[in-house]
Amino acid sequence: MNHYCKYHPGTAALWYCPHDGLHLCQQCVDGGDGPSAVAHCLLCNQPLAAADAERSRTPLWQQLDRYLRFPFSPQWLPVALIWAGLAALLPPLWISVAVVLLGGLPAMGIGSAVLAERGRERSSRSRRATTSGWRALTPLSRWRTALFQGLPVLVVLAGSGVLLLTVSVSAGLLVGGLLLLLVPAIWLAVEVEGAGPGAYAAMPGLLLSASRDGLVAALFASLGWMLCVALISVAMDLLPMPAVQALAAGLAGCWWLALSALCGDLLARHGRRWGYQGAAVPRATEPLDQRRERVQLAAGAFDRVLIGVSKTLKGKKATLADWQQHDRLLAVLGREDERRRRREDYLDVLIGAEAWQEALALLARQRREEPQWLPGSAGLRLALARGVADSAPKVAVQLLKDLHEQHPGFDGVGEAYLLLAQILAEQFGLAGKAEQYLRFVESHCRDAKLRQQVARCREAWA
Repeated sequence: MNHYCKYHPGTAALWYCPHDGLHLCQQCVDGGDGPSAVAHCLLCNQPLAAADAERSRTPLWQQLDRYLRFPFSPQWLPVALIWAGLAALLPPLWISVAVVLLGGLPAMGIGSAVLAERGRERSSRSRRATTSGWRALTPLSRWRTALFQGLPVLVVLAGSGVLLLTVSVSAGLLVGGLLLLLVPAIWLAVEVEGAGPGAYAAMPGLLLSASRDGLVAALFASLGWMLCVALISVAMDLLPMPAVQALAAGLAGCWWLALSALCGDLLARHGRRWGYQGAAVPRATEPLDQRRERVQLAAGAFDRVLIGVSKTLKGKKATLADWQQHDRLLAVLGREDERRRRREDYLDVLIGAEAWQEALALLARQRREEPQWLPGSAGLRLALARGVADSAPKVAVQLLKDLHEQHPGFDGVGEAYLLLAQILAEQFGLAGKAEQYLRFVESHCRDAKLRQQVARCREAWA
């Protein structure tokens, strides 16, 4: 059974947490980046085990059902279906053989990528395992590897087919069955040694060093092909030729992908002995604290995330996003008392970031609970009123009126009442009420600039 990460669906799980019983990918792991490093779970901080440890101890021959199911997964089944559809549309001519073989090129490329990725998933556990799917056909290097792996097999299949049609069925099956025993060795040699004619020289050593696993892979390749030929022979007596051609191409695609998966696991088990390092996979560049926070949020461990965010708020590098997340977490956890205690600090941050709509939402939320509530700081009220004077003038009036009585020692009361007078006169048309605040500024404030502004306001409203 293929395991996928609990918190990153579609990503292969490289680790297993015995404490929580979770399968995790590299994004959910702290450490484990080196051969001697110990990976720990980002949720419980317990040491992790390799997700495939139990599978790697199971003999390959006991997992053959898994390889037979592999081509029928939603991700890979289209590879065989496209090949089958192309074969069904072609007439039974010799020219169609070449076209069908060309139609199998995507299966060759995908099969090569499956082999490499399954071999890399466990031979390089410190990296994040990804399944590239159809994107595996993009790199030219993968096409080169696929051609060196697939061309010898196509030659054997074509030769066996000629013998089946021209000599005898038994001769074709015998020759094909014997030669296809070498297919796993061919594929592994090209993957380990690189795409080139010299890679084939490593075939005997690889197959022999794999011992029992190598024998299982060889028999799987040969017997699987013979079974496909037997099914096609039966279908020729029962189905029309287009359906037979489609069946043959579909079985070939499934056989190719299943064998690729088996060879990938064989490479994962014995690759280190062969010197296989695996292709480079981009490492996760996201900082560890961000990965931990994202995993904890996905797991619903909001209290743990809140502890980390609270520490961030105590530092000087806290951002608006940190405060927003802190407020959301308090709401989710139902800590309304603590949320009320931090409301003015949060409002101050919103004003500094000029997030006026969020500041108004915070003010409205608090006034629903306490209808008469206003920020306790006079400076905070003035700054908020300046920001919302145009969009929410009624709120600005509520923030500024009676400010001299509630905060008699506030130095900015002149600026506050001058702003209040402007709002009353210009947005509500209450010039008489605005005049009262202008007189207060004249009588209580000695700042010449404020007096000049008062005079200008009167001229404008005259």
